[in-house]
Amino acid sequence: MLTEDEMKRIAAEERYRHSIRMSLEQEAAKPAPEPAPPPPAPGFGSKVYEFLNSSVGMWLLSSVVLTGGAAFLQQVQHEHEIAQKNQADLISHRFEIEHRLDGMSFLLRRAKTVGEAKAALGGVFKSAIALTPELQNRSLASLYLTVYPMLAGGEKEKTNKAYNLVRQLEDVELVLQPLPDDKPLDEDQRNQITKLLTAIQQLKFAEK
Repeated sequence: MLTEDEMKRIAAEERYRHSIRMSLEQEAAKPAPEPAPPPPAPGFGSKVYEFLNSSVGMWLLSSVVLTGGAAFLQQVQHEHEIAQKNQADLISHRFEIEHRLDGMSFLLRRAKTVGEAKAALGGVFKSAIALTPELQNRSLASLYLTVYPMLAGGEKEKTNKAYNLVRQLEDVELVLQPLPDDKPLDEDQRNQITKLLTAIQQLKFAEK
């Protein structure tokens, strides 16, 4: 026969086992936790940012920036040098043209014969004085053709008009060539030449 104490001990063990079993059953009955969602896949922007932050990306970025910056500076310097050369050429051509026209007008005012008029018109083809040696043997027409691309707008239009007037001077000089040098200069011819010279002189380049 079990004693009363043994019966109490057995009953207590049974209650303990029962509580353990109930607890395990409750845990088993709970739904399994849902797995955490996977992290979103990195987008294109994130990949680019990650690449640029890498050592290779930083090297590539610095190379592109340095190369592009150097090329840009070289282009700016090249354009500046071209602009400076064009400005220097424009000044020398303008000075040569104005000098020629002034000299032709001076000689024509004093011309009394066809030969003296021919000498005055010699400036259409070359300069009697080598102010700018490389331009001395250039014709007025070629000087105007050279400066034409350097100008813009109204200046370009003035240069084109001057060029056409110079060609008319060349035609007048051709008319005088067969005439004797000692023949008195016809007043109508003088007026025609003077009118052309004056029209050309009025088409000066604007100061820059």
